[in-house]
Amino acid sequence: MKTGGRHVARAKGFMLVEVMAALALLGIAFAGLSPLMTVTLRSMDHARRVTTATECARDKVEDIRNTAYTAVASGSDTVTEGGTGATYARTWTSAVGPSANTKLVTVTVSWTARTAHTVSLQTIIAQ
Repeated sequence: MKTGGRHVARAKGFMLVEVMAALALLGIAFAGLSPLMTVTLRSMDHARRVTTATECARDKVEDIRNTAYTAVASGSDTVTEGGTGATYARTWTSAVGPSANTKLVTVTVSWTARTAHTVSLQTIIAQ
């Protein structure tokens, strides 16, 4: 095909410059996603730790509920997570409840991962 005295060839593929430009754009896009991936992984780790701490506190509340009313007392222990080896400090306090013949029990689980974190649960035990 001739136009204006020149031959116009049909393009049958991409030029090297176009391919390089596309790769550069993809590289910039993936570089922008890496901080997002880091934040996502940290958030997932934090959520897992909060869930584990909540389960530890819930387990202790259930143990206390299955204890005789007169034997309910304050205490503390340490719980180690099986898969990761993370350590959680668990404390529970027993105080006079809001009405006669009741005790207010507070279970607090704390751990350190970059900063200190805590989860607390409260329950009332009746005689």
